[in-house]
Amino acid sequence: MDHVKKSAAAVKNKKTGTAAGAVTEKPYFAGIDIIKILAVLLVICIHFYLYNGFYAFPLTNPSAIGPIVFRWVSYTCVPLFMISTGYLMKNKTFSAKFYTGLIKVIFIYIVISIICIKFKEHHFHDVFTPWKMLKGYLEYSNAQYGWYINYYIALFLIIPFLNLAVNGCKTGVQKFFLVAMTVIVTVLAKSLYIGFEQYDQIKLLPDYLAEAWPIAYYFTGAFIRDCPPKRNLRNKLIILAAGAVSLSFLTCSSYKQTLADEFNDNIFISWNFNNYGAYPVYALSVCIFLLLFDITTKNKGVKFVLRQISGVTLGTYLISYVFDNMFYGGWRLNDSSPRHTGLNEKYAEVGDRFAHWYEIIPKIFICSLICGFAVHKLYDLCAFLVKKGAAAMKSQKESGAPAARK
Repeated sequence: MDHVKKSAAAVKNKKTGTAAGAVTEKPYFAGIDIIKILAVLLVICIHFYLYNGFYAFPLTNPSAIGPIVFRWVSYTCVPLFMISTGYLMKNKTFSAKFYTGLIKVIFIYIVISIICIKFKEHHFHDVFTPWKMLKGYLEYSNAQYGWYINYYIALFLIIPFLNLAVNGCKTGVQKFFLVAMTVIVTVLAKSLYIGFEQYDQIKLLPDYLAEAWPIAYYFTGAFIRDCPPKRNLRNKLIILAAGAVSLSFLTCSSYKQTLADEFNDNIFISWNFNNYGAYPVYALSVCIFLLLFDITTKNKGVKFVLRQISGVTLGTYLISYVFDNMFYGGWRLNDSSPRHTGLNEKYAEVGDRFAHWYEIIPKIFICSLICGFAVHKLYDLCAFLVKKGAAAMKSQKESGAPAARK
């Protein structure tokens, strides 16, 4: 009877093309890596709007619709990071080991803050006293994009307790309502209004907890981790359609409001949605995440590259401030060196700057990525040396203990 089973197994292996005893390689879920890389690229894209004069340029021509569309897509950068945090961290529990994870974040923040301080002293001739430096560290302003560290540390401290709420739900329905109720009292409460006059609108929901909207993104990521939608074409098309509706709503509403705002010279405006916690931004961000999170690959080279890049997104994001200021406004190494022309100097018109986006966005991304990679590897080296030193001290102490007893 046993030899019949073995023969059947051999036939099955032959049909499926696998050798007996061989382990089928599992596909690597590369979606989260892709989302993190996309998010840091979108950070650089949204700063393209900040630095190229877009927010001071009258938008009275239909040709502005294209940049507005891409502006809203780029605006999902931070929400994508927040959803990814919930997806990746939902199983973390309260422990001393968990909280040591903050050491890396703080190390990277301090190192890049030092770089930014030196850059400001050289580029803008800012003067930093010890008090000003301390104030900047504690207010997360030495590294200009350090507000994200402010948010992340605060969230990190309560992640084990947020996870108790998620994992304490017995069913998927309970988890869904945890997310839904959090979204209602934060995201919707913050941005859901009725009325067609900007200063006469009515907010529909109590908004006392509205500024806790990052928790809504965290719970959303955790929920997707536990209750992912089935991976099929139908679901992807539904998600794509929902994302398109959200993007269209954001674009049409902001363009219409901008055209009507002649008092402010028709510069870009969105009454209630120019915030990461606005419900159309939330909807668009969730749709982008759902479209990408379950992408898989078996290619080891692709897996390696994606993991390396996605692992340094924090440093890439923070250090991009330096290259934003260098490449938009121009720079020189010292007073005797030639000046490098910035994009805003090279092209006087905002429209021309948009037309030459390819001259600036890839350059900032690559330079920021290289420097971010270096900072992360510096941390890895320091962590390795500390562990090696601690192990040596422990070994010396243990070897010295018997001699002391003698």
